Amino acid sequence: MLNVDDISARYGRVPALNGVSLQVNPGELLAIVGPNGAGKTTLAKCIAGFVTPTHGTISLDGQRISNQRPDKLVRNGVRLVLEGHRVFPELTVHENLRLGRLALSDAAQFPQRLEDVLDLFPILRERLRQPARELSGGQQQLLALAQAFIGEPQLLMCDEPSLGVAQRLIPEILTALRRMAERGTRVIVIEQVLTPPLSIADQVIVLNRGTVIARGTPGDFPRERLQELFLGTTSDG
Repeated sequence: MLNVDDISARYGRVPALNGVSLQVNPGELLAIVGPNGAGKTTLAKCIAGFVTPTHGTISLDGQRISNQRPDKLVRNGVRLVLEGHRVFPELTVHENLRLGRLALSDAAQFPQRLEDVLDLFPILRERLRQPARELSGGQQQLLALAQAFIGEPQLLMCDEPSLGVAQRLIPEILTALRRMAERGTRVIVIEQVLTPPLSIADQVIVLNRGTVIARGTPGDFPRERLQELFLGTTSDG
């Protein structure tokens, strides 16, 4: 289980998170939604080791991981895919995927992991020899996710996977994330938009001004309620 317990963080004197707690079990997908500046990315960066919490603890399967270096967390199975289709544009799709093997405990596993990933992302199989720069924004996002999944992450966090992606490719990205969860990975999807991640989530957290203002299952959050939560500050759990 990923356990985030009462995490707070700040940038200089500016508070970014205030007492955030959450839990994600293996095979579970958590959607974290909220307006711009809510603290969503800061929370992910705390879990991934890029931001040091000022208070609280983070543990994975009973082992405390808060304050560990990002490179150590990657080796321990924690991966963060940031927004913006972050791939190496001049490398081929296959070369980008090979970089994912650096997170494997045994590099000999790479051929099998590559096949598993290409089953998840069949569109990439057709483009293995193409430079990543020739892919569309959505295809580059799929490549970034595939590269992360090569390393068999215990926890995969994806920050705004729909940003800059053609509408027709968003369902494919969400389906891939759902399938990752079904294979036992803990998945956290962070979005500013209201609806897409809710269609695949097991649980939902609404974050605003660094505080969890609501949590529940997707059925607890019809669009009207989400709009009220995004615009207001009412807390209900």
